[in-house]
Amino acid sequence: MWFSTLLAAQQLLTLIVEIHKGESLELAHVQRTDMGAYYCIASNGVPPTVSRRYHVQVHFIPQVKAALQLVGAPLRSDVELQCYIEASPKAMNSWYREDALVSDKLLENPKFRIVERSVNEYSLWMNLTIKSLAFGDFGTYVCASVNALGKMESQVSLHKIDVNLNGPGDVPLVSGAAWQRARNLPARARASPSHYITQHLAQIHAILLTTLRYMYNDFT
Repeated sequence: MWFSTLLAAQQLLTLIVEIHKGESLELAHVQRTDMGAYYCIASNGVPPTVSRRYHVQVHFIPQVKAALQLVGAPLRSDVELQCYIEASPKAMNSWYREDALVSDKLLENPKFRIVERSVNEYSLWMNLTIKSLAFGDFGTYVCASVNALGKMESQVSLHKIDVNLNGPGDVPLVSGAAWQRARNLPARARASPSHYITQHLAQIHAILLTTLRYMYNDFT
């Protein structure tokens, strides 16, 4: 009897997903989701039961996909770019700038932080954090993965979002695409919609009073 099992890497649990009876097990049209541990267990009702473990590994060219292909953030904020990678055998993964004069891979330093978070034995998230954005940091970033079977890439375009302070309440008017992890904005920049409306009503009221005062002076 064959037991097909998958190991949950984070919880270290063994899950039985399928049982096949017989002396042999044939896997047709193998996919990367078929990777994992398989156990052949022999039992005739008389203890002990005998088993043998087999590990199936499927090789394929890396699959790379950026979580967001267009990301916007304001100056001096921190932004995180995310990339999902599947590869077997294990691949070399890296981030680099496509529009740089020299397209060397980005390395860990006070400006860049690269973290890989494993999902299972063949897939992971590779995140790039860019700290305190400057004008030169905007552009196209490439997430790349290469193994013995080939190389795949995915691009992320990082552009600047303008934050305009308007009125005495310093309520920002933000336009653009996704704004990720803009940690450096002051707390008042995250004002509620009601606060935002109140500030604009106060400005309109002040403009109306000024206009009426000028009209009154002209008539008198």
